[in-house]
Amino acid sequence: MEKVRYAEMLPHEIVARRKRFPAAFIGLGGLEWHGEHLAVGNDALKAEKLCELAAAQSGGFAFPTLWYGEPRVAGLIEFNPDDGDVIKRKMKFKKRKFSRSYFGKTKEQQIEFYSELLYHVLVQMNTFEMKAVCFLCGHYPMYNWALPVIERFNKQFKDTQAFAGIEFHYPPKSKKVDGDHAAKWETSYLWYLRPDCVDMSVYRKRDKERLTGVFGIDPRKEASVKVGREACDLIVKGMIRKAGELIKKSQ
Repeated sequence: MEKVRYAEMLPHEIVARRKRFPAAFIGLGGLEWHGEHLAVGNDALKAEKLCELAAAQSGGFAFPTLWYGEPRVAGLIEFNPDDGDVIKRKMKFKKRKFSRSYFGKTKEQQIEFYSELLYHVLVQMNTFEMKAVCFLCGHYPMYNWALPVIERFNKQFKDTQAFAGIEFHYPPKSKKVDGDHAAKWETSYLWYLRPDCVDMSVYRKRDKERLTGVFGIDPRKEASVKVGREACDLIVKGMIRKAGELIKKSQ
């Protein structure tokens, strides 16, 4: 099987592949509660696999997923006032106060740190002579943090162009692709991409129960591998199309 992960390639493999399609696909995610039925790494896991599929089908590269660096006091379901305490109990976390300046940095300072990390990653891609960089924001708040970084980078580096999007930003608008939090869509994506990280049996005989930290269409009723497969095919095609546009723009 042909390699798609840049980190696993030998120099001559990189050179040959870069001549074909000099595009980097990079997943952004983290570790966050996604219901009792999904792995806590859902955001990064789905993004990582989609990037690998895009690289495999286009001839581009899947670069290492960025798991760390995002703020731990903003944009996380654990801080949702309706579900945060329940999630902490289910995870058996020790009781402690998480202030908005956790580890001595305010929310704004943490977002600034993450933004600079993303910019640094983009500059690295330029040094690797990638003509296109596609960030796939598996954790949706990362999209808003990435946008100004992308704009800044694209103005300064004309020989590499970048784009950041959530899965539904890549394909043309379709009823077959959408987003939520651990509900129909995210469950279907991961069920197709990483079935070993999904277990719907945890809800057996719990059909009427409100699901903690799940927002969207009830996955017990409408999530499926088929829904995930159809959506992911469209997402991957959209990622490849966007990368092709960026390559043309950078030349």
